[in-house]
Amino acid sequence: MTVRNRGTFGGSVAHADPATEMPMMTRFLGGTVIASSQRGRREIPAADFFVGSLVNSLEPDEFVIRVELDAMRPDAGWGFEEFAKRHGDFALACFATTLHCVDGRASDVRVGMMGVGETPLRLEEIEGIIEGTDVSEPALDTVADRLAGILTPNTDIHASADYRRHLSGVLAKRARRAAWSRANHERLQAR
Repeated sequence: MTVRNRGTFGGSVAHADPATEMPMMTRFLGGTVIASSQRGRREIPAADFFVGSLVNSLEPDEFVIRVELDAMRPDAGWGFEEFAKRHGDFALACFATTLHCVDGRASDVRVGMMGVGETPLRLEEIEGIIEGTDVSEPALDTVADRLAGILTPNTDIHASADYRRHLSGVLAKRARRAAWSRANHERLQAR
């Protein structure tokens, strides 16, 4: 039996692996980690919880007892695109977004990424670029180009930093199209 069938959401968050979904979703959805020790409980915003690759801000005597996430509005569109070499492998890159469509423009945008940094990322600069845009090719290209300029992924045995930057732009386009379609209650097109 694989570890994934025995692990917990809180355990995955505490593990703080920047290439896994649960830490990224916790950061992306504005989560709060509730930690406990003999001294009492402590609430840690996800933005402060993830310190580095496999490093969190728990004290040595603390453990995670709960993770709280902000709920998405039911009318939000969402897109989640990740790429791994084989099913079950860690993602080389992942782009997640939620948004609403108001008068043909994106609003209330959230963007998260994993596999391209030392911690799971919430990309507020990219959120600002997407806010107020549509899903035309120029709008999609603007985000892909900006991602290439701000991401600083590592090169490792699985992929070069340049490949991860390029892949991030491709995944961003796919996720934005999916989120847009869902926000507009459109049928998603197969790739």
